[in-house]
Amino acid sequence: MGYRQSEPSPLKTGLMHAGMSLGVFGSLAIALGAGIHVTADPSEAGPRQTIALFGTDAGESDSAFAALPSADYEEDYVAADDAVSGAVDIAYTELDGEGMRIDITGGQGGPAVAPAVGIRINGRLVQPGQSFGEVASGTPAGAGEAGAQLTLNTAEQVSKPASKAPADIYARPFSNSGGQPVVSLVIGGLGINSTQTKLAIDALPADVTLSFAPDAKRLDYWIKTAREDGHEVLIEVPMEAFEYGRMRMHPDTLIAGGDQKANLAKLNQVLSRASGYYGVINYQGAKFGADAGSIAPIFDVLAERGLAFVDDGSVHKAFFGQVADTKGLRFARAAGPIDTRQSPQDIAAEFMELETIARQHGGAIGAGFAFPVTIEAASLWIDTLEEKGLVLAPVSFLVPDAAPVPVPMAERRELRTGSPDKAGLKTGG
Repeated sequence: MGYRQSEPSPLKTGLMHAGMSLGVFGSLAIALGAGIHVTADPSEAGPRQTIALFGTDAGESDSAFAALPSADYEEDYVAADDAVSGAVDIAYTELDGEGMRIDITGGQGGPAVAPAVGIRINGRLVQPGQSFGEVASGTPAGAGEAGAQLTLNTAEQVSKPASKAPADIYARPFSNSGGQPVVSLVIGGLGINSTQTKLAIDALPADVTLSFAPDAKRLDYWIKTAREDGHEVLIEVPMEAFEYGRMRMHPDTLIAGGDQKANLAKLNQVLSRASGYYGVINYQGAKFGADAGSIAPIFDVLAERGLAFVDDGSVHKAFFGQVADTKGLRFARAAGPIDTRQSPQDIAAEFMELETIARQHGGAIGAGFAFPVTIEAASLWIDTLEEKGLVLAPVSFLVPDAAPVPVPMAERRELRTGSPDKAGLKTGG
């Protein structure tokens, strides 16, 4: 019987061939890398550019960095206004053309959108040849040289008012030198959905006032981010409605006819969750707004704290204005919201009504929520205001200063917009 040689295993043969291939190509790669390492010139490896944070004179860099505050790095959240100057947050963005800008913002917002020469440290623009200490003290870059100027944010150009009232400190500076009719817009419900909140902050111009839900996650961070972008901010105070349907009542809702101490404790709980806001705005409140006795102690606290109260206009028979007059509380009302019917056509119709009221009375306030359809419609409408002879202003511009003595309601100018008709079914957003 002859000897029969067994056929080789296909798996074994494949593994042997793969191992041999890897060995050959690995040897070639090692040899090529060694050759490049020995013979290549590192200076010719590619384009490069040196970025100087400060001036390049001898000794200047050390003194410039010595001016920076020392603090632990905070990723994206700063707990209070006073902590902003102590936290340094670095973000990188591409510029038009060659080079890179390093934005150091202090944790309140992302990098600036517009390309700029220099860097930002804690929200301040530092130009080449200038130290952070010079910017912090207000000394322009190249002081003493002809034509040297430094442009800062509007909020930094305007000195803080002598008053310590939040309604004065946190109101967005605004001037209507042309005396044109003014419209204001409040967009609320922010802080719950991060995507919609960021969209509202980024997509809407700074003169749009933003209001935040009191139970929003990272509320203080979002308020600081909005203010860093120039927006004026309000806090929403939940107030009792007549019926909630399937919706649960917020735990901090102010109750009509409820215990005064309990209501004040809830108000203080809401107000203590953040800082940097100009005033408050009601969230719902048809039942609470109809009870002047329940409103009075709440407005006492708001007036004492120097806050403003903006009525979103969703409650048609409310005593907010009457009680505000007796308390010397800064107050304004808008009939709204503009987006009870969430369609572009209906929102555009509300904006047209807002324009009409502004031309008749000199100013009008509209209020809405941060639905995507509302933000898009508002952006398109705002772009048309200039050609219509209207000016967009923060809501504080249309809130009268607190009156030292009660002013009769007949002499008050209430700024209204919106339709009293029954709202339609919410179908979008």
